[in-house]
Amino acid sequence: MKYQIHKAVVIGAGTMGASIAAHLANAGVPVTLLDIPSKDGDKNKIVINGWEACLKAKPANLMSAELKTFVKLGNLEDDFGAVAEADWICEAIIENLKIKQDLMARIDEVRKPNAIVSTNTSGIPVHAIAEGRSKEFKKHFLGMHFFNPPRYLKLLEIIPTADTSKEVVEFISHFGEYRLGKGIVLCKDTPNFIGNRVAFGTGAFGLDFIIKNGYTVDEVDSITGPLMGRPKTATFRLIDLVGIDVWDHVGRNLAPLIPHDKLGQEYLKAEAPNKLISTLIERKWLGNKTKVGFYKEVRNAEGKKEFWSLDLNTLEHTP
Repeated sequence: MKYQIHKAVVIGAGTMGASIAAHLANAGVPVTLLDIPSKDGDKNKIVINGWEACLKAKPANLMSAELKTFVKLGNLEDDFGAVAEADWICEAIIENLKIKQDLMARIDEVRKPNAIVSTNTSGIPVHAIAEGRSKEFKKHFLGMHFFNPPRYLKLLEIIPTADTSKEVVEFISHFGEYRLGKGIVLCKDTPNFIGNRVAFGTGAFGLDFIIKNGYTVDEVDSITGPLMGRPKTATFRLIDLVGIDVWDHVGRNLAPLIPHDKLGQEYLKAEAPNKLISTLIERKWLGNKTKVGFYKEVRNAEGKKEFWSLDLNTLEHTP
């Protein structure tokens, strides 16, 4: 294969971007993590804060602390030159089509001829992100959807567009499987691809069923975790891990894209679950990232960490 990845750039130092950079470090790939410059103080404050949060996260994103030396930090103003040197540029910024398109225009101007460019979007049509770009850019552009946390979740969705080179798809699939240790699933560029299409369809049904039948957060997570052969994150711990704001965004993004799916629309637009999620977002109860969502992290009288679950009726957290 004519493609090699000796240097990578990840753009976006949020939960996903920083942890993707960490997993590249786990694989021994030197990577530069970039984010927008801060308007106050150190211009790298945003990327530094994102990376530090990544290093403190549990379970650990790095296989060993020494691997952080593979990661350089920078901002999109002073350090964009790193993009011109990268063999793979991974975009993991905010889920906003216009902002992604503007970033791709900048990348298109400087990328090396064989540099592969990917988006980690969880649901925006991949072909739309590359609209207006050069023929060579489109040939080397595709979706690579990691799942959080990428060190531990094996699935990696590869989403080529009609313009993506077959060689690029083959190479990045091989790299993902044998260098990053992923299980590769080739997806069509359809709404929310496969994982999120299934997860948020069944998730919307589940939330509606849970609320209508008066189940508690503790009851649901006791049933839908290891007892069913699923991870201990079960249902509500998983939503907290993903981020309640991300969960809401993906669901709202899906509904208008599948008007033909009458069964799905019934649950995606159900009033009670949407009102619950909207209320949590209004209160900034976003899950693990804010230490409060369907579970709240508290310290007891002895200083030990506890997790109190949310009463879905009173919206108060109880032991």
